[in-house]
Amino acid sequence: MNRRILVACAIACAVAPLSFTAFAQDKYPSRPIKLIVPAAAGGSTDIGARIIAKYMGESLGQPVVVENKGGAGGRLGPSEVSRASADGYTLLYGNSIGQALLPAVVKTLNYDPLKNFSPVGGAFWYSTIVVCNPKAPFDDVKGMVEYAKKNPGKLNIATAGPGSGNHFSSELLSSMTGIQVSHVPYKGNAPATTDVVAGFADCIHISEAKPYLDSGRVKAIATTGLKRDPRFPQIKTLDELGLTGFDITWWQGVFAPAGTPKNVMDALSAAMRKAVEAPGVKETMFDAGFVPEFMTPTVVNERIKNDMAKFQKIAANAKIEID
Repeated sequence: MNRRILVACAIACAVAPLSFTAFAQDKYPSRPIKLIVPAAAGGSTDIGARIIAKYMGESLGQPVVVENKGGAGGRLGPSEVSRASADGYTLLYGNSIGQALLPAVVKTLNYDPLKNFSPVGGAFWYSTIVVCNPKAPFDDVKGMVEYAKKNPGKLNIATAGPGSGNHFSSELLSSMTGIQVSHVPYKGNAPATTDVVAGFADCIHISEAKPYLDSGRVKAIATTGLKRDPRFPQIKTLDELGLTGFDITWWQGVFAPAGTPKNVMDALSAAMRKAVEAPGVKETMFDAGFVPEFMTPTVVNERIKNDMAKFQKIAANAKIEID
């Protein structure tokens, strides 16, 4: 019996250091983290994701590797991450389109933004700028509304396509002013903006307006958020100009699969805050069309709920359907 006890003690003593070593090696993160981006490389969402990935990786001590999953209107990325292991090694760089607009209007969506994800935090926000061709027969919101009411359906509003963010923004503007406009959908903001500059369409709601404004190729009418966009402090909001309560802004953030352990979420959230507030990020993201501002996980969830309710109402009023 004594011999058996001695053998058992020897085994336990030998295993204990190994167990402690294994536990220490499991400290999060112990390997690279994958950040799924639901957009093609090179676009505005991809730019924001790569900035966040760079600084989060430096803070966490492990690379955060961006993997682009564009297509299906921004649904592929969220769908994949919603099914990933909740271990903190597969994350989503989500935005208000995939996490709020699509869930509000697409009945066949195979993920739920509130049930399938835990927000790490919000990174950037931006309002859109209502810009028009310089030769449009008005220079402000009042003039635009008067023109549209005198000429029902003649005002052409370009968008990135049916159900796009600026389609929702322009439909809200129409409903709040009571004007009838002609919706001109394009396959993306770039060709839509090109046609506004050329005069084939009158106006568009866009975020990346600075180069067009600086060169005089378009004129600014208003911004779409409740507060002025820090990138364009001189441009008044639609709310200021009489459309009380008009508020359409867009955001980007990082999400983990639901059920990710709290210690992992805390580590990710702290690293993300550092990334958003890192020196030089503000200037870089201003140039890209974004305003850096960290949103806590609680704020992100509330924002999703509020945005979904807003988008559902706009879609119902304008009869917007997305397959």
